[in-house]
Amino acid sequence: PTDMNEKEYIESIPMWAKKKNSLSEVRKNIEILGIKLPKVIHVAGTNGKGSVCAYLSNILIKNHMKVGTFISPHLIEVNERILLDMTPISDTELESISKYVREKLGNYDTSPTYFEYIFYIATVFFSKTNPDYVILETGMGGRLDVTNVFEDTLSIITSIGMDHMQFLGSSIKEIAFEKSGIIKYNSTVIFDDSNEEANEIIREFAKAKEAKIIPLSDFDYESLKFTYVKYKKKAAALAILGAGQLLNTIGNIDEALTKTVWHGRMEEIEKDIIIDGAHNEPAIIEFTENAMKLAKVNNKKIKLLISVVKDKEVEKIFDIITSKLEVKKYYLTAMNSYRSNSTDELYNSLNILLEKNKRQSNISCYNSSIEAFNEAKKEKADDEILFCVGSLYLMGEILEGNR
Repeated sequence: PTDMNEKEYIESIPMWAKKKNSLSEVRKNIEILGIKLPKVIHVAGTNGKGSVCAYLSNILIKNHMKVGTFISPHLIEVNERILLDMTPISDTELESISKYVREKLGNYDTSPTYFEYIFYIATVFFSKTNPDYVILETGMGGRLDVTNVFEDTLSIITSIGMDHMQFLGSSIKEIAFEKSGIIKYNSTVIFDDSNEEANEIIREFAKAKEAKIIPLSDFDYESLKFTYVKYKKKAAALAILGAGQLLNTIGNIDEALTKTVWHGRMEEIEKDIIIDGAHNEPAIIEFTENAMKLAKVNNKKIKLLISVVKDKEVEKIFDIITSKLEVKKYYLTAMNSYRSNSTDELYNSLNILLEKNKRQSNISCYNSSIEAFNEAKKEKADDEILFCVGSLYLMGEILEGNR
């Protein structure tokens, strides 16, 4: 359509497709686009992928390397997914490369999905700008993910837990199998070995591919002092191990870690207002632990603004929260996304689980997250902490409304 600018065109591409391009078709497109990348660091896992990418990028940058980083999702605009030295691609670059991709790939046999299209833009951009390293975060899974098309890679696999079960399988073993699909022949894989079942699969895969393995347990991540958040410590440790494979000597680690701001991950956006993108079981468990710790240390009561997208297990999430946290008030909100749950649904689930876990709490429902946030902010007393949680889409809406 001619009346659309490139950015609007990108946003109009469907997220999901009935028929997806196979990896051999993606490889063919990469060839047509003339893409040549340096060594790729490929990151998969259920939680913590984005944080690993951010820490590793900053460590490499502080060691005078030029780094291209491809991550998802974005919180406010699509440019955030394509970074050069942690700076988002400009609109001008994004639009000119988008045009190039469309012209080169012409009439698709199978149209690329949204993620695949942005992946092409990113890889063309990295091809043009010639970084020393490119860090690619998988979209979902690994084995069949569009990012899984380069051979010269260092693989990093973060924690493995239950998320996207409808696509990746319903057991830890099946999910670990999908993530292990990023391990290349004769390469190196660094992985979080804290889950026994996942561990076994990853080791088997690595052995079959004759890959060298470096488990996270080789590193004393508890000793990292830059944060109290455990998943950030783990992510930083995986990044440090990664940098150790890429560079002969590493300096400025503390500085790199401290300066990494990863928005929407236990981020305090104003005094006693914290946003966290936790949206699946393992992340919500960790969130409740962090929330409890913070509330206790500061002697404050907890309030919670929450929204959960449709394909996540709302009951499970509310069960974890209501069993672990004493919450003074819940602000339930819908989001501006077709994947948003209705507040009725959230309200019913929450009530059932408050009862099950013998808790009492006030609940308010809102159609817009900005309205919910403003109200929650207005009502927040000095002896209360407001946590906003449940979805990265929600974090994006709050950050945008709060700019």
